[in-house]
Amino acid sequence: MNTLRPTTPTSSRTRATTLLAALLTLGAHATGLAAAEPDSSTWYVRAGALADGTGSADAPFDSLARAEARSRDGDTIIVQPSTATLDGGIALKPGQKLLGDGPAVIGAANDAALPRISNTTDDHDGDAVRLAPRTEVRNLVITGARRGGIYGSDAADTVIAGNDVTATNQECADGFMIGPFGLPPTLPLGVSIPALPDFITLNNGWAAIMTDFHDATGTVRIEDNTVHDTACGDGIDLRALGASRIDADVSGNTLRAINLGLAKLSVLTIGVQAGDNAGLTGRLDRNSETDIATTATGLLNAMADSEGVFINPFGQAHLDISVDANQFHNGYGNFSANGLEYATTSGAPDSRVRVTDSVFDNVTGDVIENYNLSTGGAHQSLTLENVYAHHSTFPGAALESLVPANLGSCVVTTNFGRAAHTDLTIAGSDLGDCSADGVGLIAYTPAGSEPSTAALTFDIHDTVVGASAANGINIMNIGDTATLRGSIARTAIAAARESLIRTSSSDGPIADARLTLDSLTLDGVAQSCDTIQRDGTVALSGIPEGC
Repeated sequence: MNTLRPTTPTSSRTRATTLLAALLTLGAHATGLAAAEPDSSTWYVRAGALADGTGSADAPFDSLARAEARSRDGDTIIVQPSTATLDGGIALKPGQKLLGDGPAVIGAANDAALPRISNTTDDHDGDAVRLAPRTEVRNLVITGARRGGIYGSDAADTVIAGNDVTATNQECADGFMIGPFGLPPTLPLGVSIPALPDFITLNNGWAAIMTDFHDATGTVRIEDNTVHDTACGDGIDLRALGASRIDADVSGNTLRAINLGLAKLSVLTIGVQAGDNAGLTGRLDRNSETDIATTATGLLNAMADSEGVFINPFGQAHLDISVDANQFHNGYGNFSANGLEYATTSGAPDSRVRVTDSVFDNVTGDVIENYNLSTGGAHQSLTLENVYAHHSTFPGAALESLVPANLGSCVVTTNFGRAAHTDLTIAGSDLGDCSADGVGLIAYTPAGSEPSTAALTFDIHDTVVGASAANGINIMNIGDTATLRGSIARTAIAAARESLIRTSSSDGPIADARLTLDSLTLDGVAQSCDTIQRDGTVALSGIPEGC
């Protein structure tokens, strides 16, 4: 039979000694335990917090560096409001959320306590927020960053929403590059020559919000942010290069006072680029761009090639972008400023852009440019539906007969490659008050020994074209273009200083040419086909017309 043994004095003393040692050890580390960081998936940080904060809501970290070091993949970092600014930037880990606490920062008073961050240091290349895949950045005031406000490389499936981003790229680093591309120097002479090497490159300053993709597949959402008063460079830039496959939403963003920087040639308010073998689909909805490159914020802006929305395919990329409910007002700079520019610069990409229910108003240069500049067989298609494009200010009418582009047309389309295909559709739109053509269509086919397959096609219907300082609609061919076909129907054209409709062709036959005119109103008078052919305000030559 088992008998319970009584506890001996020795075993009691042993346990007592062990407990006492543990208590003494605990006491020796009491200070350390008080400052220990909790085992948490949510971390708090505030500018001006105490240095011994634990990262809790009541004892937040005092620096972004501490939050970055302590947090793990998938954690949430909350920036608490303050009148001071957290400096040094932060690199997020995959799946993390960086959220500004408190009410919405957009529209808040400048002197209010807000979740503010910056990066005036070399850490993270000077970016205030460095993205990772599956991250979110919301409701932050980001100001004065040495380089970017928010930047990600191959950070797919990210969300950037509701932030106020300002005074970025203080070091004026280069970002978005355009080109190289070429322009035919004999265009003003009406003479076709062999294509020259691409020789023009335009550099832009690093964007306030920029996402680059090279190998990633996924999505990006950039929505409801305010970007303004950049120190040097672009507003929002999205680039898909390499073999990336990206679907993007850039929606509800307000951009104003985007500024050219020192030694930069171009400034983009919203820039979209797809190159190499990338695939990019995207929606640019409900964005606004106002007071771009104005000299009121910097004399350098007088030299800016400024763009409201810039879309650039090249290489072998596939690009499909829709622009809806866009509002562009007041774009300044030099003669190549535009409200919207869609330009293929090189290679043989396949791309299409559709713009609906949008306004582009008051710009130095062409209001809307649709430029297929590539000599490599690019296919490009632009559709404008219910688009208002008005008021260019460049005094280009005197030179329009010599240089028929970049002088302030409401809409200009070019096809510059021997194997290029460009298509323009304008429907239900209102164009006018422009310092060159209402609509310019230019087919320039470089000379070459291989058969030409160049094609420029267009369909303009149910549209108003008025008050142009040159021609209402100007259709020009230079070289042996394979196809130049188009129709103008149920369209009113008025108040052109030169011709209401003008066509011309030089330096080569067009294998397949046809202009169809139907139900036009010219200077307020409805016209039949016979009347159009006899009308002195219409100059049709070189391109057969029919009704």
